[in-house]
Amino acid sequence: LEANPSIVLARSAVDAARAGIQSAGARPNPTLTVSASGSSPHRPGSSNSWDRATDNTIRIDQPIERGNKRDLRLRAANDNLSATRADLDYAVRLARSDLANAWVDLRAAQATARISAENARLAARAAEAAETRGKAGDLAGVDVARVAAEAARVANDAVQAEAQLAQARAALSALLGGRPPAASLELLEEWPADEADLLPTPAERPDILAARQRIAQADALRELARAQRTRDVSVGLQYEHAPANINNSYSESSVGISLSIPLFLGYDYSGEIARSEADYSAAEAQLAATVVAVDSERARLRSAYAASLARLKRTTEVILPAAERAGKGADIALQRGGMGLTDYLDTQRSLRAARLEAIQARADLARAAFMLRLAGDSTQ
Repeated sequence: LEANPSIVLARSAVDAARAGIQSAGARPNPTLTVSASGSSPHRPGSSNSWDRATDNTIRIDQPIERGNKRDLRLRAANDNLSATRADLDYAVRLARSDLANAWVDLRAAQATARISAENARLAARAAEAAETRGKAGDLAGVDVARVAAEAARVANDAVQAEAQLAQARAALSALLGGRPPAASLELLEEWPADEADLLPTPAERPDILAARQRIAQADALRELARAQRTRDVSVGLQYEHAPANINNSYSESSVGISLSIPLFLGYDYSGEIARSEADYSAAEAQLAATVVAVDSERARLRSAYAASLARLKRTTEVILPAAERAGKGADIALQRGGMGLTDYLDTQRSLRAARLEAIQARADLARAAFMLRLAGDSTQ
């Protein structure tokens, strides 16, 4: 929440939307005009600026908005802030989704690397034993080579598992803004007891809430576009001072007021009104599409959760126990000469595959539970 780049950007958008409220609530500024005109060649100058041979004018104009435009701008800005806050919540949800996936990947990579390293050690010991037996004449040279090749393949798998572990650490560290660094990032070895209860279910999906707020904003902007046809006016107040000259022995002063009203002779804001209607229809369509997408996502995630749960049960209750028993039996049979080397190596490959499959099945279930919880669906 503090360091994830996407969340930081979304939080900046909220700050910008909050500033938009201040802009929307601003009233038109008055305009001050000071002018001098009518210079007379018969009076070249004076020590008093006000008595110089010019007509001096001071004028102030104040635009006045009509049609409730300021309130409509504020309403649209507040709706935009609400929608942007919902966007922030949605960005948090997506970041948590990425975090959950990265956590599961790293947790699985740690387990895979540990098992792969153990497999490599066992395979290396088997290769050493085969070489000893080959030197003693108890094992054919071709069989010794096959065991050595199998050990090399298992060692390569262990190296690949370590590389994937480093990549998973880097991916998770990036989502945390580099805190902690990837090299020092380690996870607890135990899987969570119930992944579906780790994160709270939101009261309402933030993407749906944001879409609803966008409709409210579009409605306010539509009303604002229509309000443009309500003419704004500008009220002016003017004071003019004319000094004495050859035609007038005394200085004169005058005060006037003015009222300016625009005439919609060339354009009546039809384009803005039509655009606002289109934006409102688009906002409604976006909400409908978001609701459909959310329902589809929840159905898909419920199906994925059920499938992952069934796969994990089959793997841990049937496949892995059977592979473990077969592996132990193969060790005994090989020692007593009751199993050929080819069958033994096949049995060991099946055992390694079953152990890795159990890790992957556990990771898939954790991932499905996290995604289902983050989707705002507490039913499994």
